[in-house]
Amino acid sequence: MKKLLAIAATTALCGATGAHATTISTYNYTDYVSGTSSSQTYEDDGVTMKVTAGLYDDDAAATVTEGKYNARPVLYPSYGTGVSHDQNDGEHTVDGYFPEVLILAFDTTVKLTDLVFNYANSYAKFDFFVDSNNDGSLDQRVLIDSDLDSGYDSVSLSSLLSMDLLTGKLFGVGASYTYKYCNHCSLHKSEWKLKKVKFDEVSEVPLPAALPLFLAGIAGFGFASRKKKA
Repeated sequence: MKKLLAIAATTALCGATGAHATTISTYNYTDYVSGTSSSQTYEDDGVTMKVTAGLYDDDAAATVTEGKYNARPVLYPSYGTGVSHDQNDGEHTVDGYFPEVLILAFDTTVKLTDLVFNYANSYAKFDFFVDSNNDGSLDQRVLIDSDLDSGYDSVSLSSLLSMDLLTGKLFGVGASYTYKYCNHCSLHKSEWKLKKVKFDEVSEVPLPAALPLFLAGIAGFGFASRKKKA
């Protein structure tokens, strides 16, 4: 009886909190499913991620406007995904001159565990956007100064930011405006391409919803036990 209860408890908890690690590559066509003039769709392990692009205001509000100036994601094989738009766009990286943002929309709840960037320069600043109240809009911004030691190396988000709070369906990652003076140049932007998105699939069944099933199982065991004694 105790063993059966333990199994039932474990099953209920796994159904509520189980997670599965997944990686979607945005630097090749392995996980690429389809694309339009304004979006890209990726899929891996049954999870779909739609990538769009936009620009945001580099101020306290940091309002993200999807598709501003016809902003759209562009996949460069071996390098990663950048942003292109109709203004002075340059190298089609995600850069902070305007500044630009990639918008990641998942079809299920996930917990981001890592983002891997390529073509990142040594003064890159990353802006992360979160849909904190799950209403379909990016309303929370976190600015991270990477302070990389060398330019144009692959860098990983896990070394820059704790991802414990980044759970949801909608995220944005952008490049903040920067200015750095050197003797022979004026560097005014951080830039990078997005190479990989790593996440855990989070169960859609929260613990409170699993508890009734667990309690019903216990009640069933109790009823069977009383019937046997009778």
